[in-house]
Amino acid sequence: MGRSWWVRFGVVVLAVIWSTIYVIPTVGRLDLEKTNFPFKQKINLGLDLQGGLYMVLGVDFNKVFKDVVLRQGASLVSELKDEGITIKSSGVVTQSVSSAVETASAVVGADAAQDPLYFVEFDAAKRDAVYDLMKKRFWTLRLAGESEGRFELGLSREYRLETREKTIGQSIEVIRNRIDEFGVSEPVIASQGADRIVVELPGVKDVNRAKDLIGRTAKLEFKIVNDEGMEAGKVRELVAQAENEKGISYKEGDKFSNYVRAINEALVGKIPVDSEIAFDRLDGRVAAESGETGVYIPYLLFSKAELTGEELEDAQVSFDQENRTPIVSFQMNPRGADLFDRVTGEHIQDRMAIVLDGIVHSAPVIQSRISGGRGQITLGAGNSERQMAEAKDLAIVLRAGALPAQLDFLEQRVTGPSLGQDSIRKGAMASLVGSLLVFAFILFYYRLSGAIAVLSLVLNVMFVLACLVGLEATLTLPGIAGIALTVGIAVDSNVVIYERIREELRAGRGAASSVEAGFQKAFRTILDANVTNAAAAIVLMMYGTGPIKGFAVTMLIGIVTTLFTAVFVCKVMFDAYLKRLEKNPSAALSI
Repeated sequence: MGRSWWVRFGVVVLAVIWSTIYVIPTVGRLDLEKTNFPFKQKINLGLDLQGGLYMVLGVDFNKVFKDVVLRQGASLVSELKDEGITIKSSGVVTQSVSSAVETASAVVGADAAQDPLYFVEFDAAKRDAVYDLMKKRFWTLRLAGESEGRFELGLSREYRLETREKTIGQSIEVIRNRIDEFGVSEPVIASQGADRIVVELPGVKDVNRAKDLIGRTAKLEFKIVNDEGMEAGKVRELVAQAENEKGISYKEGDKFSNYVRAINEALVGKIPVDSEIAFDRLDGRVAAESGETGVYIPYLLFSKAELTGEELEDAQVSFDQENRTPIVSFQMNPRGADLFDRVTGEHIQDRMAIVLDGIVHSAPVIQSRISGGRGQITLGAGNSERQMAEAKDLAIVLRAGALPAQLDFLEQRVTGPSLGQDSIRKGAMASLVGSLLVFAFILFYYRLSGAIAVLSLVLNVMFVLACLVGLEATLTLPGIAGIALTVGIAVDSNVVIYERIREELRAGRGAASSVEAGFQKAFRTILDANVTNAAAAIVLMMYGTGPIKGFAVTMLIGIVTTLFTAVFVCKVMFDAYLKRLEKNPSAALSI
């Protein structure tokens, strides 16, 4: 055998040694923490194989659009004042009073019925100036309704679509950041339709904590308490009145945000238009003194957030030196520090509420200007272990970013590890039976040459598994189907080569020249077929999610290993076979 054959044989041996090392921990089911085996990595199993959590989350776009139109409207009012135009009043529209302009449905689409609007009341003589400024600097707004001295503004169609896409994309990124800190490997997070997000967390056992971590909006806002607008006792009285008259109540297990929304809707016209009711859901001091567990205290806050979590740079767990209880300390970025400095300087002796996800965590009185952008969030009552866990999770969601919208859990499925093991067993059994039938047929039909094909197929599967480990890809049940398909594709390549060799033998050529011609002439056909399959797999990988992507990844790896084994490895083994035939001139090529 020549030098070229030994070089090619060495490549095959190295590939076999490499793949064997990579697959031993998985196939041998080694405990990576206890084993002395030098390579400590296994194939990552998907949700359907190792169990875990599958969730479908819905995005509350009504709240998103309301927040956006409030910010845009407030910016417009600020610029109108800078231009010297007197604004009589402004705020979110609770009931439209006019529709003298174009119909909302024609401008915004089918969901315009729930389109939040912002009203601005001004001197009627300044109508054209207000309209020109709005059209010139606020393309994000549209004129949805008009009466004398009053505009009702909604979001433009283009900006609604942009906001929707940005909200979904940002939500996916925030969820991914949180899950990374939570320690879940190979999660699947993807959008579904216009307002849904699918999350798959393989191997997750603490389902409730995972749901809480993912679903918390962690929307941090700093709002001034409107003590001048209404006394605290009057606020309590109005809340109690709304509960009695409208039958509003909060029960453990309900969404607290729904209760808060119902209270605010019931009090429209009874509280200042630029204000809203928020609650300290659980005040530790009051609860400890009264022995109650469901204490929540209402606050009348200005609707405008002076600062938000967007200015947050870092959040860490620390301890209150006086009470020795966990707190979350935060640091603003330079822009946030400047805003914090300005706001606290303008509101000395006012109360500033720290609001997280619509719940007031504290409302201290601003005694002096606060520079440096540092602050802290106190936690609710509870034992030290519960408080520490809450503080850690809160720090995670604040560091990872705030979700731009509230997420509703629309669907949830928990797959147990026993079901995953059953899937592995049945999938492996199906693949094994299918492969054995293929092996039996190819051995019967091609005899000794079939044995070479079977050996190359076994190496092919081993190479696929090794690549999955090396690339840290996730193996799913469709991925096992992809491995079975790889065996079929590889057999097809062997059949093309062997039939070409048979044609050459029937034409009267010798064994060596027939094998050489068979491999050369079959290569173009094999390459063309595999490139076509690869194109389909790439499309599946780009646009598919979850199991579909897992199938595509396995299929692509299988295509590469098939070309290597069918063309390169088989040729090395055939050359060795031909050398043995040369030593026995009476023997014929068994094919």
